[in-house]
Amino acid sequence: MLEILPQTQGNLLAVRVIEELTVNDFDTYRNLLRDLMQRHTETHLYYEMDQVDWVQPVAAIENGLFDIIHGLDYGRVAMVGEKKWQEWAAKLISPVKKKGVRYYNLAEKEQAMAWVQQGE
Repeated sequence: MLEILPQTQGNLLAVRVIEELTVNDFDTYRNLLRDLMQRHTETHLYYEMDQVDWVQPVAAIENGLFDIIHGLDYGRVAMVGEKKWQEWAAKLISPVKKKGVRYYNLAEKEQAMAWVQQGE
Protein backbone atom coordinates (compact mmCIF):
# COMPACT_ATOMS: atom_id res chain seq x y z
CA MET A 1 0.00 0.00 0.00
CA LEU A 2 1.23 3.48 -0.85
CA GLU A 3 0.61 6.36 1.54
CA ILE A 4 1.27 9.97 0.54
CA LEU A 5 2.69 11.72 3.60
CA PRO A 6 1.62 15.22 4.69
CA GLN A 7 5.16 16.56 4.18
CA THR A 8 4.52 16.37 0.42
CA GLN A 9 4.60 19.97 -0.75
CA GLY A 10 6.41 22.16 -3.22
CA ASN A 11 9.04 20.06 -4.95
CA LEU A 12 9.06 17.28 -2.31
CA LEU A 13 7.22 13.98 -2.64
CA ALA A 14 7.08 12.05 0.63
CA VAL A 15 5.67 8.52 0.53
CA ARG A 16 5.45 5.46 2.74
CA VAL A 17 5.09 1.98 1.32
CA ILE A 18 3.49 -0.42 3.79
CA GLU A 19 3.87 -4.19 3.36
CA GLU A 20 3.87 -4.36 -0.47
CA LEU A 21 4.41 -2.14 -3.50
CA THR A 22 1.94 -3.10 -6.21
CA VAL A 23 1.81 -2.03 -9.85
CA ASN A 24 -1.17 0.24 -9.05
CA ASP A 25 0.78 1.82 -6.18
CA PHE A 26 3.73 2.39 -8.48
CA ASP A 27 1.50 3.97 -11.12
CA THR A 28 0.22 6.47 -8.52
CA TYR A 29 3.75 7.15 -7.27
CA ARG A 30 5.14 7.57 -10.78
CA ASN A 31 2.35 9.98 -11.82
CA LEU A 32 2.88 12.15 -8.73
CA LEU A 33 6.62 12.18 -9.24
CA ARG A 34 6.36 12.91 -12.96
CA ASP A 35 4.00 15.83 -12.25
CA LEU A 36 6.47 17.34 -9.77
CA MET A 37 9.36 16.82 -12.19
CA GLN A 38 7.48 18.70 -14.90
CA ARG A 39 6.88 21.66 -12.59
CA HIS A 40 10.28 21.86 -10.86
CA THR A 41 13.90 21.82 -11.96
CA GLU A 42 14.71 19.42 -9.14
CA THR A 43 12.38 17.09 -7.24
CA HIS A 44 13.26 15.75 -3.79
CA LEU A 45 12.01 12.36 -2.62
CA TYR A 46 11.44 10.83 0.81
CA TYR A 47 10.70 7.12 0.35
CA GLU A 48 9.91 5.11 3.48
CA MET A 49 9.37 1.35 3.56
CA ASP A 50 7.52 -0.14 6.53
CA GLN A 51 7.24 -3.93 6.84
CA VAL A 52 7.90 -4.32 3.12
CA ASP A 53 8.69 -7.93 2.31
CA TRP A 54 7.58 -7.92 -1.30
CA VAL A 55 7.68 -5.70 -4.34
CA GLN A 56 5.80 -7.01 -7.36
CA PRO A 57 8.47 -7.74 -10.01
CA VAL A 58 6.77 -5.63 -12.70
CA ALA A 59 6.59 -2.68 -10.29
CA ALA A 60 10.29 -3.10 -9.43
CA ILE A 61 11.29 -3.18 -13.11
CA GLU A 62 9.14 -0.17 -13.99
CA ASN A 63 10.53 1.73 -11.00
CA GLY A 64 14.10 0.98 -12.09
CA LEU A 65 13.43 2.13 -15.66
CA PHE A 66 11.76 5.32 -14.42
CA ASP A 67 14.79 6.06 -12.24
CA ILE A 68 17.20 5.57 -15.14
CA ILE A 69 15.20 7.84 -17.44
CA HIS A 70 14.57 10.59 -14.86
CA GLY A 71 17.70 10.29 -12.71
CA LEU A 72 18.87 13.83 -13.42
CA ASP A 73 15.50 15.29 -12.38
CA TYR A 74 15.94 14.12 -8.77
CA GLY A 75 17.39 16.32 -6.07
CA ARG A 76 17.90 14.90 -2.59
CA VAL A 77 16.59 11.34 -2.19
CA ALA A 78 16.21 9.76 1.24
CA MET A 79 15.29 6.08 1.33
CA VAL A 80 14.21 4.75 4.72
CA GLY A 81 13.88 1.07 5.50
CA GLU A 82 14.46 -1.77 7.89
CA LYS A 83 15.97 -4.59 5.87
CA LYS A 84 19.39 -5.23 4.36
CA TRP A 85 17.94 -5.75 0.85
CA GLN A 86 16.42 -2.26 1.04
CA GLU A 87 19.82 -0.77 1.83
CA TRP A 88 21.30 -2.70 -1.12
CA ALA A 89 18.50 -1.41 -3.37
CA ALA A 90 19.34 2.16 -2.33
CA LYS A 91 23.01 1.60 -3.19
CA LEU A 92 22.04 0.01 -6.51
CA ILE A 93 19.90 2.96 -7.65
CA SER A 94 22.10 5.68 -6.18
CA PRO A 95 24.38 6.08 -9.25
CA VAL A 96 21.45 6.94 -11.55
CA LYS A 97 20.28 9.82 -9.34
CA LYS A 98 21.93 13.21 -9.80
CA LYS A 99 22.73 13.53 -6.09
CA GLY A 100 22.63 9.84 -5.20
CA VAL A 101 20.49 8.25 -2.52
CA ARG A 102 21.01 8.40 1.24
CA TYR A 103 19.76 5.34 3.09
CA TYR A 104 18.43 5.60 6.65
CA ASN A 105 17.07 3.00 9.08
CA LEU A 106 13.47 3.42 10.24
CA ALA A 107 14.76 4.65 13.61
CA GLU A 108 16.39 7.56 11.73
CA LYS A 109 13.34 8.59 9.72
CA GLU A 110 13.05 12.04 11.33
CA GLN A 111 16.69 12.74 10.44
CA ALA A 112 16.04 11.51 6.88
CA MET A 113 13.01 13.77 6.51
CA ALA A 114 14.92 16.79 7.83
CA TRP A 115 17.77 16.14 5.39
CA VAL A 116 15.54 15.70 2.35
CA GLN A 117 13.56 18.83 3.24
CA GLN A 118 16.48 21.12 4.05
CA GLY A 119 19.68 19.54 2.80
CA GLU A 120 22.90 20.03 4.69
